[in-house]
Amino acid sequence: MKKTKPLKQLATLRGLVLAGGSSARMGRDKGSIEYHGVAQVLWLQQLLAELCESVYISISPKLREMTPYRDLPLIVDQHSVKGPAAGLLSAWEVFPESAWLAVAIDLPFINKALLENLKKGREPNSLATAYLHNSGVLEPVCAVYEPHARQELIKDIKDKNVSLRRVLEFGPTTKLPLSKSRILTSINTPEEHKEACMRLSSNN
Repeated sequence: MKKTKPLKQLATLRGLVLAGGSSARMGRDKGSIEYHGVAQVLWLQQLLAELCESVYISISPKLREMTPYRDLPLIVDQHSVKGPAAGLLSAWEVFPESAWLAVAIDLPFINKALLENLKKGREPNSLATAYLHNSGVLEPVCAVYEPHARQELIKDIKDKNVSLRRVLEFGPTTKLPLSKSRILTSINTPEEHKEACMRLSSNN
């Protein structure tokens, strides 16, 4: 009889708000922008807190003393690599045995149901759980990364090709269908910000 590979136990799930970007195209810090009546970083923290053991904010060192970050549980990016991968690697240095529900700061349209679906879709032997866009692209900045995905990122550092999407494509990744692609629209410019506010206002 062929032996099946034993399932890993699901690791503790923590939340990580990826707020370490430069916000260069927006012209101001994206975490301080209000879409839902509070700063976006606070709104995401509250959303993740409903689903995760604890929530941390991944930031660059320059944001440490800025409002609203100074009073939040922070993980400061310590890696030489750029992008959201730096935040995730720094988070694993603090909690190496944890899985992370990582969400980018510039996603104002997400909701609890979308994140709950990621949590419910977790597979113990997958590196990650992510949404699959209609284009066939996996979404790297609203996804769950299991602890064993860390080693793949470390390998990528050695290869000088660090990318969360690369980890998802390498897999195994649990792929979830995305019925409404616009829900994962990132807002990066003042023009997009204005349009997003109008869209959110019309939905209320």
